[in-house]
Amino acid sequence: MKNISHKSAEATHYNEEAKHYDIFNEQSSAIINKNIEKILKKHKVKTVLDLTCGTGSQIFYLAKKGFSVVGSDINEKMLKIARSKAKEQKLNVKFYKDDMRSAQLGNFDAVVTIFNAVGHLTKSDFAKAIRNINDNLSSNGLYIFDIFNLDYFLDGDNITKLTIDWFKRVDNIKTRVIQYSTIDEAGILASFTTAIEQRDGRKARLLNSSQTLQIYSAEPLSEMLRKKGFEILTICNVDGSHFENKKSERMLIVAKKRHI
Repeated sequence: MKNISHKSAEATHYNEEAKHYDIFNEQSSAIINKNIEKILKKHKVKTVLDLTCGTGSQIFYLAKKGFSVVGSDINEKMLKIARSKAKEQKLNVKFYKDDMRSAQLGNFDAVVTIFNAVGHLTKSDFAKAIRNINDNLSSNGLYIFDIFNLDYFLDGDNITKLTIDWFKRVDNIKTRVIQYSTIDEAGILASFTTAIEQRDGRKARLLNSSQTLQIYSAEPLSEMLRKKGFEILTICNVDGSHFENKKSERMLIVAKKRHI
């Protein structure tokens, strides 16, 4: 298969998906949030910076569990939804429009970037993000993130397991999302999506889109983090269970800033 090129996503990348994002990600959020909470409590974390907060899946969960949280994201439409949700839920959470490669928002006990967020960056831009995340962490702070597992998707026909056909109805709006994906040896995961949205009594709206993600195998990813000043504490499945190179679809990495 011919290699597909990948470049870091623009700030407008999720403009179209923002309004549907929560509808299709609630279940996945619940699974990973419980594990993140467990990890943070184990390491006595008090303050958390979510550098790719999107609509606030992790932010609101952690805030309600007693953590002091700050959210940042590159996409204004996702942030608008997050701010609206914070107001509705009467949560005093600060949100910033910023880039994980350059945002300087303080010193936190932990930084999180969830839902394959780092995959939207090229390898060189991810290296910049790792350095910047290090700068936003207090001594011995944690960096927690997840990413699709390249070894899994290169094995057999596992890439076909990413094929989706979702349908949701909210109020008078019906939305169907159909997607298939490809993968190459360089770790470029390409996904092709057709979304159909219809309001009652109106003509259906059709949107075709595509995106790429840079995904990784566990060991090369670990080496990247070590070179940028982190110690790997844990690699597990997103629900906290045991990670296996050829059997785990995603990995959750817990890395600690090395004390120098």
